[in-house]
Amino acid sequence: MTDMTDRFVIRRHTPVRTVVLRLAGALVGLFALYVVFEFGRYSAGFDRASASAQRGDMQQVIAALNGQLQTLHAQVAQLQTLEGGATREHQEFGQEISELQGQIDRDRQDLAMYRGVIAPSASGTSLQVQQLRITAGDAPDHFVVHMTLMQSGKPDATVTGEVSVRITGDSDGATAFVDGEGGPPKGAISFRYYQAVDYQVTVPAGFHPTGVVVTLHEGRANGSVGTQNFPWRVDVQP
Repeated sequence: MTDMTDRFVIRRHTPVRTVVLRLAGALVGLFALYVVFEFGRYSAGFDRASASAQRGDMQQVIAALNGQLQTLHAQVAQLQTLEGGATREHQEFGQEISELQGQIDRDRQDLAMYRGVIAPSASGTSLQVQQLRITAGDAPDHFVVHMTLMQSGKPDATVTGEVSVRITGDSDGATAFVDGEGGPPKGAISFRYYQAVDYQVTVPAGFHPTGVVVTLHEGRANGSVGTQNFPWRVDVQP
């Protein structure tokens, strides 16, 4: 038979009071360490409340600056849009002005042509230029002089004659000229009401044209010679 004393095990338990005291001591130690830490920062000149306030102020400043930056970005985008629109409007206005100037020149020449039907010739001959236009050619230095010839007064007979074209201007500060090429052959002007003729002009390098001189020679035996002067103005094609 087994002895009953062998079934009992003696164990020692830590009292609850002791556990509570140990935990309290640990908490006190941690609090003491925190106090020492804060005291050290305070001794070094660190003010937690002041730092927190400064951090709040800086965050407000940063937020305000971000707002201003967004506003500036919006203004820049708006200005770029307005600048692009103004550039397009300027180009359109320039093109319209050029077209209107060309139309005014053509209307003036047409008016001169209609006046020439009832007015005496200003060139001294019955043969006169009632319309002259200059257009650009295929090359930068190439131009075409278009002329409409008419009789002054009432066209009661066929008029004949010769016409020559000379471009006046300056080259290197000196007066110079260039003769027109092409046009009708010598003595080929012959009409009763009107005749259109074209002359080709090649402008040499350094030559700056300023005007067009048209010489008119009536084909009759006692035909007179007259000249008409026109400004050099190249038509802008619409």
